[in-house]
Amino acid sequence: MIWIDILEPKYSMFFIELIPILESKGYKYVITTRHNESYKESSELLTLHGIKHHNIGGYGDTLEEKFTTRMQRQQGFLDLFKEIGYPKVLLCGASVDAIQCASAIGIKSVNFADTPLRNHQFNYDDITVVSKLTFPLSDLLFHPFVVPADIYNKIGVDNKKIISYDFIDVCLWMKKITKESKNDFRKKYNLDSSKYTILCREEEFKANYVNEKLPVIYELIDKILNIMDVNIVIMPRYESTHLYELFSDRVTVLEKKLKPEEFYPFIDMLIGGGGTMNLEAGYMGIPVISTRSFLLFHDKYLIDNKIIKWSNSSTEALEFVQELLGKKQDNKHFFCKSDCSFEKIFNIIEDKFL
Repeated sequence: MIWIDILEPKYSMFFIELIPILESKGYKYVITTRHNESYKESSELLTLHGIKHHNIGGYGDTLEEKFTTRMQRQQGFLDLFKEIGYPKVLLCGASVDAIQCASAIGIKSVNFADTPLRNHQFNYDDITVVSKLTFPLSDLLFHPFVVPADIYNKIGVDNKKIISYDFIDVCLWMKKITKESKNDFRKKYNLDSSKYTILCREEEFKANYVNEKLPVIYELIDKILNIMDVNIVIMPRYESTHLYELFSDRVTVLEKKLKPEEFYPFIDMLIGGGGTMNLEAGYMGIPVISTRSFLLFHDKYLIDNKIIKWSNSSTEALEFVQELLGKKQDNKHFFCKSDCSFEKIFNIIEDKFL
């Protein structure tokens, strides 16, 4: 049996693409994720796509809560395995909870790790806590080509365990997206389709690799509303109460998860404080203004190839909005160097552990 632990919305979409391969080869699998009132996107995405999963544990805000939740999840894994049997291999995206549990009970772990640092160049102090807690215990580590392999070497991973693939993760699920009017989320939310629509995504400010919650994206939204007649739609990262307090009825807040095909083909710009959605929109050729508080390898790659603009100044970001709104371009060739699929990756996992 194969165990997949999913901590983030990105890895919900990522591993959904693996499931048909597992089923075609006859493998049994179990999917676990975390879910509580303030952090439920991963679970909601799996549900939206009809994927059976187990919600084990939640998400902590403080360091102490994160640690407590981690122990609760690990006990939850053990309880589950006592019921359904123990898996042979774990697949995850840098899940401390799962990798430490797997290591302790003798399950091989495959780590998909694209964020080794909170930076785009090596500095020991920028190694993330998650990297320190998962890399030494990973039996195999996969990473996209935009992150140099030697970064993992410098963190202490044996070169034999490091495997690069020739595409950026979002290609796996975004390559299937087409524009179909029946999917248009603007109809559901009664938005005026004659106006430009700007989607805004908050930064993952509770994550261990984010040092502070910057006000840039909120200031920028306010400035746009003051001078432009556009639809502003916000996809909350966690709870949404503060968004209503800030913007009242001047914006549309998405309270339920949407599939990528329901919104990307119908937006004219993304203002993103995170990573995955900036990549998804960039792949689709949608203008992206990043307000992230730091730059990772993916961010630097997108900036260098003129796929996104980045700023921590709401005044400068507003200028970018006025310059780029509605101007789409073809970016897909930057995201995939060869065949974009899970086939080769899973063949390697299969040969080593199954």
